[in-house]
Amino acid sequence: PPPDARRRRLETTLRLLRRSCELGLYVAPLALSRVAVEACKLVGIAGAEERWWDYALWSVEGMGPTAVKLCQWAAGRPDLFPAAATKRFSRLHDAVRPHAFHHTDRALAAALGADWRDTLELDERRLLGSGCIAQVYEGTHDGQRVAVKVVHPGVREAVETDMALLAFCVGCGERFAPDAFRYLAVGGSVHRFGAIMRSQLDLRTEASNLERLHAHFVRDDSVVVPRPVGRRRSPDVLVEEFVAGVPVLDFARGDEARAAKIAEAGARAVLKMVLHHNFVHGDLHPGNMLVNDRAQLVLLDAGICVEIGDRAHEDMVSILKAMLEARGADAGRLILGSHANRGDFGAMDRESEARFVTGIDEMVARSRDQPIFESMAEYMSTICGLAVSHRVVLDASFVSVALAIKIMEGLCLGISPDFPFLEIAAPMFLQAQMTRSSQRELGRLSAWSRGVLEDIKAKEGLGA
Repeated sequence: PPPDARRRRLETTLRLLRRSCELGLYVAPLALSRVAVEACKLVGIAGAEERWWDYALWSVEGMGPTAVKLCQWAAGRPDLFPAAATKRFSRLHDAVRPHAFHHTDRALAAALGADWRDTLELDERRLLGSGCIAQVYEGTHDGQRVAVKVVHPGVREAVETDMALLAFCVGCGERFAPDAFRYLAVGGSVHRFGAIMRSQLDLRTEASNLERLHAHFVRDDSVVVPRPVGRRRSPDVLVEEFVAGVPVLDFARGDEARAAKIAEAGARAVLKMVLHHNFVHGDLHPGNMLVNDRAQLVLLDAGICVEIGDRAHEDMVSILKAMLEARGADAGRLILGSHANRGDFGAMDRESEARFVTGIDEMVARSRDQPIFESMAEYMSTICGLAVSHRVVLDASFVSVALAIKIMEGLCLGISPDFPFLEIAAPMFLQAQMTRSSQRELGRLSAWSRGVLEDIKAKEGLGA
């Protein structure tokens, strides 16, 4: 290789080694101190647990935006992680250490001009919150109340280094366990995660996403999405409408009726995104959802949105619907014939195909009394195991959207433990299928689907 290429390769290697050492300096003491905490419990020393969690949060923040993002996700999954972890990690939704105001001043001057104070009134004491990528202030723009988001300094370099390190780890995994990494779409998932993180770093992307989501929900009385304010767009600064509200978990606490209503709004919103809009807010943790004084769900922080191709989206809806209807064998065959497998379909022997379909069918049969949205974590784990065993390629977008549904389902059940997610989801899946189907295809709907359709007609007074 030419000298410049060798030099760049050496610089990249040294950068990754340095980052690995930095992470090790946080992770190793964290693991060792956890052992010490367990020892303190055995001898009856009180207070060590709480101090360790304080240290853990400090360490996560020190590790940078990628680690904070992962812990934000974990905080919204009480079904997968212990309450002790989700409770503490929820602080990372909007209480990450903020940057100094002189960084904000410099970013605003670069984005809006040195005279930014002529149109924007901003007080550094009115900090609404600070996340892994940016912090948000309350301000006034030409007399209108606004929220002003400013990206943290140095965050882009940190994310790029972490993504390069993840890519290196995936490359090592593909070399030593190629089948597992290929059929679980690990490389694709990491690539998608990197693209998502990078898009969140450019607030022009978030402005575009907010405008699109607002258009999708403008006629929905249960959901509000704020719009960008002003014509200027910048990678580092976003000015948007200010929407007053309380955190969704605080609103729902102690009132079962209110909790059920807001859980239904959230469930319907994410299902509309998945089934009808094919444009899914990919960061719906509790810190990004408020409830306003009209009891409407407010969706914030749209820097991460997931959109997949039409054919892959059609495959995904069909697969999820087959699972919802407890048609496991059909779901297995749909996965085999899905967009991700069309290049490899036929490479599998018939016996492997049959075993994969049987495995999916048995998984769905075991969960007849626990429908798909109440067992998504188990479903995904089983599907991944079958994919590796039988060499089936999983579409990374399918995995991403399925997990988005699971996150919202977990949040709904956290707000309202008895929330009937299936009753909300089933008619919406049927509606999505009807929208995409020709009249000929409608004639081939399953008996279960026809039954739901008749129920919908009866409730709406449409007759048989």
